[in-house]
Amino acid sequence: MKIDDLTDTLKRPSSLICGVAATMADKFAWSCLWTRVVWTVAVVMNPAMFLVIYFALALVLPRRKSPY
Repeated sequence: MKIDDLTDTLKRPSSLICGVAATMADKFAWSCLWTRVVWTVAVVMNPAMFLVIYFALALVLPRRKSPY
């Protein structure tokens, strides 16, 4: 797998785990790639707190409509 394939995958606004980052990026008109990067850094820095926040947001945020 090339690095270009990885960045293309991260830029796509589809859900990788629960779709929290993609939903937030869509709602606030942010870059999906950078929203995912910020979430990843936050989870690495403090895994317990940010994983709880992530899954709480997964329950609260509305589901994105799948194009499929």
